[in-house]
Amino acid sequence: MAEDGNNKNIMPTIVVVFGATGDLMTKKIVPALYHLYKDKKLPEHFKIIGFSRRNLNDEEFRAHVRNILDAHVLEERNTLAGFINLFHFEKGHFDDDSAYKKLADKLLLTDQEWKFCTNKIFYLAVSPDFYESIASRLSSSGLTIPCSPEEGFTRVVVEKPFGKDAKTAKNLEKMLSKLFREEQIYRIDHYLAKEMLQNILAFRFSNGVFEKSWSGESIESVEIKLLEEKGAEGRGTFYEGVGAFRDVGQNHLLQMAALIAMEHPMSFSPETIRNSRAQILATLREPTLEEVKNTTYRSQYRSYRAIPGVKEDSLF
Repeated sequence: MAEDGNNKNIMPTIVVVFGATGDLMTKKIVPALYHLYKDKKLPEHFKIIGFSRRNLNDEEFRAHVRNILDAHVLEERNTLAGFINLFHFEKGHFDDDSAYKKLADKLLLTDQEWKFCTNKIFYLAVSPDFYESIASRLSSSGLTIPCSPEEGFTRVVVEKPFGKDAKTAKNLEKMLSKLFREEQIYRIDHYLAKEMLQNILAFRFSNGVFEKSWSGESIESVEIKLLEEKGAEGRGTFYEGVGAFRDVGQNHLLQMAALIAMEHPMSFSPETIRNSRAQILATLREPTLEEVKNTTYRSQYRSYRAIPGVKEDSLF
Protein backbone atom coordinates (compact mmCIF):
# COMPACT_ATOMS: atom_id res chain seq x y z
CA MET A 1 0.00 0.00 0.00
CA ALA A 2 1.29 3.46 -0.82
CA GLU A 3 2.40 5.47 2.21
CA ASP A 4 3.51 9.05 2.85
CA GLY A 5 0.19 10.76 2.18
CA ASN A 6 -0.41 9.72 -1.39
CA ASN A 7 -3.67 10.83 -2.98
CA LYS A 8 -6.65 9.45 -1.08
CA ASN A 9 -9.11 10.60 -3.73
CA ILE A 10 -7.87 8.26 -6.49
CA MET A 11 -9.38 4.80 -6.74
CA PRO A 12 -7.18 1.93 -5.50
CA THR A 13 -5.15 0.67 -8.44
CA ILE A 14 -2.99 -2.31 -9.37
CA VAL A 15 -0.57 -2.10 -12.30
CA VAL A 16 0.61 -5.39 -13.80
CA VAL A 17 3.69 -5.02 -15.99
CA PHE A 18 4.44 -7.82 -18.45
CA GLY A 19 8.14 -7.78 -19.26
CA ALA A 20 8.92 -6.40 -15.83
CA THR A 21 12.68 -6.90 -16.06
CA GLY A 22 13.07 -5.44 -19.54
CA ASP A 23 14.44 -2.23 -21.02
CA LEU A 24 11.16 -0.30 -21.00
CA MET A 25 10.59 -1.00 -17.32
CA THR A 26 14.13 0.09 -16.50
CA LYS A 27 14.29 3.29 -18.54
CA LYS A 28 10.72 4.55 -18.52
CA ILE A 29 8.15 2.88 -16.28
CA VAL A 30 9.96 2.69 -12.93
CA PRO A 31 11.33 6.29 -13.10
CA ALA A 32 7.91 7.61 -14.19
CA LEU A 33 6.09 5.81 -11.37
CA TYR A 34 8.65 7.04 -8.88
CA HIS A 35 8.10 10.67 -9.87
CA LEU A 36 4.34 10.20 -9.51
CA TYR A 37 4.92 8.69 -6.09
CA LYS A 38 7.24 11.51 -5.07
CA ASP A 39 4.68 14.11 -6.22
CA LYS A 40 1.95 12.26 -4.26
CA LYS A 41 -0.08 11.56 -7.39
CA LEU A 42 -0.54 7.83 -6.83
CA PRO A 43 -3.56 6.36 -5.02
CA GLU A 44 -3.32 5.67 -1.31
CA HIS A 45 -3.85 2.00 -2.18
CA PHE A 46 -1.45 1.17 -5.00
CA LYS A 47 0.56 -1.88 -6.08
CA ILE A 48 2.81 -2.80 -9.02
CA ILE A 49 3.07 -6.48 -9.95
CA GLY A 50 5.90 -7.48 -12.24
CA PHE A 51 5.16 -10.47 -14.48
CA SER A 52 8.14 -12.20 -16.06
CA ARG A 53 9.61 -15.65 -16.65
CA ARG A 54 12.61 -14.87 -14.45
CA ASN A 55 12.82 -16.79 -11.20
CA LEU A 56 12.46 -13.94 -8.68
CA ASN A 57 10.62 -13.41 -5.43
CA ASP A 58 9.26 -10.09 -4.16
CA GLU A 59 12.46 -9.11 -2.35
CA GLU A 60 14.69 -9.94 -5.30
CA PHE A 61 12.43 -7.94 -7.61
CA ARG A 62 12.52 -5.00 -5.22
CA ALA A 63 16.31 -5.16 -5.20
CA HIS A 64 16.17 -4.97 -9.00
CA VAL A 65 13.91 -1.90 -8.76
CA ARG A 66 16.29 -0.29 -6.25
CA ASN A 67 19.17 -0.75 -8.70
CA ILE A 68 17.10 0.95 -11.40
CA LEU A 69 16.38 3.91 -9.14
CA ASP A 70 20.03 4.24 -8.12
CA ALA A 71 20.80 4.96 -11.77
CA HIS A 72 17.97 7.47 -12.26
CA VAL A 73 17.39 9.40 -9.02
CA LEU A 74 19.63 11.05 -6.48
CA GLU A 75 17.52 10.50 -3.37
CA GLU A 76 18.90 8.94 -0.20
CA ARG A 77 18.37 5.19 -0.29
CA ASN A 78 16.19 5.15 2.83
CA THR A 79 13.73 7.59 1.25
CA LEU A 80 13.00 5.06 -1.52
CA ALA A 81 11.78 2.32 0.80
CA GLY A 82 8.12 3.30 0.69
CA PHE A 83 8.09 3.31 -3.09
CA ILE A 84 10.05 0.08 -3.49
CA ASN A 85 7.66 -1.77 -1.19
CA LEU A 86 4.88 -1.17 -3.71
CA PHE A 87 6.49 -3.73 -6.02
CA HIS A 88 5.58 -7.41 -6.10
CA PHE A 89 6.48 -10.22 -8.47
CA GLU A 90 4.65 -13.03 -10.25
CA LYS A 91 6.68 -15.56 -12.20
CA GLY A 92 5.12 -16.84 -15.40
CA HIS A 93 5.54 -17.45 -19.09
CA PHE A 94 3.41 -15.36 -21.42
CA ASP A 95 1.86 -18.47 -23.02
CA ASP A 96 1.16 -20.33 -19.76
CA ASP A 97 -2.57 -20.30 -18.92
CA SER A 98 -1.93 -21.40 -15.33
CA ALA A 99 0.26 -18.33 -14.74
CA TYR A 100 -2.70 -16.07 -15.52
CA LYS A 101 -4.85 -18.04 -13.09
CA LYS A 102 -2.25 -17.44 -10.36
CA LEU A 103 -2.15 -13.77 -11.29
CA ALA A 104 -5.96 -13.56 -11.08
CA ASP A 105 -5.86 -15.15 -7.62
CA LYS A 106 -3.28 -12.60 -6.48
CA LEU A 107 -5.38 -9.69 -7.75
CA LEU A 108 -8.51 -11.07 -6.09
CA LEU A 109 -6.64 -11.45 -2.80
CA THR A 110 -5.54 -7.81 -2.96
CA ASP A 111 -9.12 -6.68 -3.60
CA GLN A 112 -10.24 -8.65 -0.58
CA GLU A 113 -7.46 -7.29 1.63
CA TRP A 114 -8.13 -3.69 0.63
CA LYS A 115 -11.92 -4.19 0.57
CA PHE A 116 -12.08 -2.42 -2.79
CA CYS A 117 -12.88 -3.30 -6.37
CA THR A 118 -9.57 -1.95 -7.67
CA ASN A 119 -8.66 -0.41 -11.00
CA LYS A 120 -6.38 -2.79 -12.92
CA ILE A 121 -3.91 -1.71 -15.59
CA PHE A 122 -2.13 -4.36 -17.66
CA TYR A 123 0.99 -2.85 -19.24
CA LEU A 124 2.51 -4.85 -22.11
CA ALA A 125 6.15 -3.72 -21.88
CA VAL A 126 7.20 -6.43 -24.30
CA SER A 127 7.96 -6.96 -27.98
CA PRO A 128 4.87 -6.83 -30.25
CA ASP A 129 5.57 -10.50 -30.97
CA PHE A 130 4.10 -11.29 -27.53
CA TYR A 131 1.04 -9.01 -27.70
CA GLU A 132 -1.38 -11.61 -29.02
CA SER A 133 -0.24 -14.31 -26.60
CA ILE A 134 -0.67 -12.01 -23.59
CA ALA A 135 -3.82 -10.21 -24.76
CA SER A 136 -5.69 -13.41 -25.64
CA ARG A 137 -4.95 -14.91 -22.22
CA LEU A 138 -5.88 -11.72 -20.40
CA SER A 139 -9.22 -11.94 -22.16
CA SER A 140 -9.83 -15.68 -21.81
CA SER A 141 -8.87 -15.65 -18.12
CA GLY A 142 -11.38 -12.89 -17.38
CA LEU A 143 -8.69 -10.59 -16.00
CA THR A 144 -9.91 -7.62 -18.05
CA ILE A 145 -13.53 -7.93 -16.89
CA PRO A 146 -14.13 -5.28 -14.20
CA CYS A 147 -15.05 -6.73 -10.83
CA SER A 148 -17.98 -4.27 -10.57
CA PRO A 149 -20.13 -2.38 -13.10
CA GLU A 150 -19.94 0.78 -10.99
CA GLU A 151 -16.25 0.84 -10.05
CA GLY A 152 -12.91 -0.71 -10.84
CA PHE A 153 -11.97 -0.16 -14.51
CA THR A 154 -9.54 -2.35 -16.44
CA ARG A 155 -7.07 -1.10 -19.06
CA VAL A 156 -4.64 -2.75 -21.48
CA VAL A 157 -1.61 -0.64 -22.41
CA VAL A 158 0.44 -1.43 -25.52
CA GLU A 159 3.69 0.29 -26.43
CA LYS A 160 5.32 1.10 -29.73
CA PRO A 161 6.29 -0.20 -32.20
CA PHE A 162 2.69 -1.07 -33.04
CA GLY A 163 3.44 -3.95 -35.41
CA LYS A 164 6.30 -4.31 -37.87
CA ASP A 165 4.51 -2.96 -40.96
CA ALA A 166 1.04 -1.91 -42.15
CA LYS A 167 -0.19 -5.50 -42.37
CA THR A 168 0.91 -6.53 -38.88
CA ALA A 169 -0.33 -3.24 -37.41
CA LYS A 170 -3.79 -3.83 -38.89
CA ASN A 171 -3.79 -7.41 -37.64
CA LEU A 172 -2.80 -6.23 -34.18
CA GLU A 173 -5.54 -3.61 -34.18
CA LYS A 174 -8.09 -6.21 -35.28
CA MET A 175 -6.98 -8.61 -32.55
CA LEU A 176 -7.14 -6.00 -29.77
CA SER A 177 -10.52 -4.71 -30.93
CA LYS A 178 -11.89 -8.24 -30.89
CA LEU A 179 -10.71 -8.94 -27.34
CA PHE A 180 -11.29 -5.59 -25.61
CA ARG A 181 -13.56 -2.57 -25.74
CA GLU A 182 -12.01 0.53 -27.31
CA GLU A 183 -12.06 2.45 -24.02
CA GLN A 184 -9.97 -0.33 -22.46
CA ILE A 185 -7.14 -0.05 -25.01
CA TYR A 186 -4.39 2.51 -24.50
CA ARG A 187 -1.80 2.80 -27.28
CA ILE A 188 1.13 4.58 -25.69
CA ASP A 189 3.72 6.85 -27.27
CA HIS A 190 5.84 8.17 -24.43
CA TYR A 191 7.20 10.99 -26.62
CA LEU A 192 3.84 12.74 -26.25
CA ALA A 193 4.58 13.17 -22.54
CA LYS A 194 7.68 15.26 -23.20
CA GLU A 195 7.27 18.79 -21.90
CA MET A 196 7.88 20.47 -25.26
CA LEU A 197 5.23 18.36 -27.00
CA GLN A 198 2.81 18.87 -24.11
CA ASN A 199 3.16 22.62 -24.62
CA ILE A 200 2.74 22.69 -28.40
CA LEU A 201 -1.06 22.81 -28.32
CA ALA A 202 -1.11 25.69 -25.84
CA PHE A 203 1.67 27.43 -27.74
CA ARG A 204 -0.26 27.16 -31.00
CA PHE A 205 -3.87 27.69 -30.04
CA SER A 206 -3.64 30.01 -27.03
CA ASN A 207 -1.54 32.60 -28.83
CA GLY A 208 -3.38 34.61 -31.44
CA VAL A 209 -0.18 35.68 -33.19
CA PHE A 210 1.03 32.15 -33.78
CA GLU A 211 -2.40 30.68 -34.51
CA LYS A 212 -2.94 33.03 -37.47
CA SER A 213 0.52 32.58 -38.96
CA TRP A 214 0.81 28.84 -38.27
CA SER A 215 -0.54 27.72 -41.62
CA GLY A 216 0.48 26.46 -45.04
CA GLU A 217 0.21 29.99 -46.37
CA SER A 218 2.93 31.24 -44.00
CA ILE A 219 5.13 28.19 -43.47
CA GLU A 220 7.05 26.82 -46.43
CA SER A 221 8.35 23.63 -44.85
CA VAL A 222 8.77 21.84 -41.54
CA GLU A 223 11.86 19.86 -40.55
CA ILE A 224 11.65 17.49 -37.59
CA LYS A 225 14.89 16.26 -36.06
CA LEU A 226 15.03 13.50 -33.50
CA LEU A 227 18.25 13.76 -31.51
CA GLU A 228 19.05 11.15 -28.87
CA GLU A 229 21.92 11.11 -26.39
CA LYS A 230 21.80 7.33 -25.99
CA GLY A 231 22.22 4.68 -28.65
CA ALA A 232 20.96 1.11 -28.95
CA GLU A 233 23.00 -0.15 -25.99
CA GLY A 234 21.07 -2.81 -24.11
CA ARG A 235 18.64 -3.20 -27.00
CA GLY A 236 20.78 -5.00 -29.57
CA THR A 237 18.41 -7.93 -30.09
CA PHE A 238 15.42 -5.60 -30.29
CA TYR A 239 17.08 -3.30 -32.82
CA GLU A 240 18.14 -6.17 -35.03
CA GLY A 241 14.49 -7.11 -35.50
CA VAL A 242 13.02 -3.61 -35.58
CA GLY A 243 15.55 -1.03 -36.70
CA ALA A 244 15.65 2.69 -36.06
CA PHE A 245 12.89 3.77 -38.43
CA ARG A 246 10.32 1.32 -37.07
CA ASP A 247 11.42 2.25 -33.56
CA VAL A 248 10.84 6.00 -33.93
CA GLY A 249 9.43 6.72 -37.41
CA GLN A 250 5.85 5.49 -37.47
CA ASN A 251 5.28 6.67 -33.89
CA HIS A 252 7.42 9.48 -32.48
CA LEU A 253 8.08 11.33 -35.74
CA LEU A 254 4.53 11.02 -37.06
CA GLN A 255 3.03 12.02 -33.72
CA MET A 256 5.20 15.15 -33.67
CA ALA A 257 4.21 15.93 -37.24
CA ALA A 258 0.54 15.51 -36.35
CA LEU A 259 0.77 17.91 -33.39
CA ILE A 260 2.47 20.51 -35.54
CA ALA A 261 0.11 20.23 -38.51
CA MET A 262 -3.30 19.41 -36.96
CA GLU A 263 -6.19 21.83 -37.26
CA HIS A 264 -7.61 23.68 -34.26
CA PRO A 265 -9.67 21.04 -32.38
CA MET A 266 -13.27 21.77 -31.45
CA SER A 267 -12.33 21.09 -27.84
CA PHE A 268 -9.32 19.90 -25.90
CA SER A 269 -10.82 16.60 -24.82
CA PRO A 270 -8.57 13.57 -25.42
CA GLU A 271 -10.93 12.10 -28.01
CA THR A 272 -11.18 15.35 -29.99
CA ILE A 273 -7.41 15.85 -30.03
CA ARG A 274 -6.86 12.23 -31.11
CA ASN A 275 -9.36 12.69 -33.94
CA SER A 276 -7.69 15.92 -35.07
CA ARG A 277 -4.32 14.21 -35.18
CA ALA A 278 -5.77 11.25 -37.07
CA GLN A 279 -7.35 13.56 -39.64
CA ILE A 280 -4.08 15.24 -40.50
CA LEU A 281 -2.24 11.91 -40.72
CA ALA A 282 -4.89 10.67 -43.14
CA THR A 283 -3.99 13.53 -45.51
CA LEU A 284 -0.32 12.56 -45.77
CA ARG A 285 0.68 11.48 -49.24
CA GLU A 286 2.46 8.17 -49.52
CA PRO A 287 5.82 8.70 -51.24
CA THR A 288 6.52 6.89 -54.48
CA LEU A 289 9.27 4.30 -54.69
CA GLU A 290 11.32 6.72 -56.74
CA GLU A 291 10.98 9.42 -54.08
CA VAL A 292 12.02 6.97 -51.39
CA LYS A 293 15.05 6.00 -53.44
CA ASN A 294 16.11 9.59 -54.02
CA THR A 295 15.38 11.18 -50.64
CA THR A 296 16.19 8.57 -47.99
CA TYR A 297 19.47 7.18 -46.77
CA ARG A 298 20.41 4.05 -44.87
CA SER A 299 23.49 3.80 -42.71
CA GLN A 300 24.90 2.13 -39.64
CA TYR A 301 27.20 3.44 -36.94
CA ARG A 302 30.53 1.63 -36.98
CA SER A 303 30.21 0.66 -33.31
CA TYR A 304 26.71 -0.79 -33.76
CA ARG A 305 27.90 -4.34 -34.39
CA ALA A 306 29.81 -4.31 -31.10
CA ILE A 307 26.56 -4.01 -29.13
CA PRO A 308 25.56 -7.32 -27.46
CA GLY A 309 22.70 -8.97 -29.36
CA VAL A 310 23.65 -7.50 -32.73
CA LYS A 311 24.69 -10.00 -35.39
CA GLU A 312 28.28 -9.82 -36.60
CA ASP A 313 27.07 -9.68 -40.20
CA SER A 314 24.27 -7.20 -39.48
CA LEU A 315 23.41 -5.22 -42.61
CA PHE A 316 22.24 -1.66 -42.84
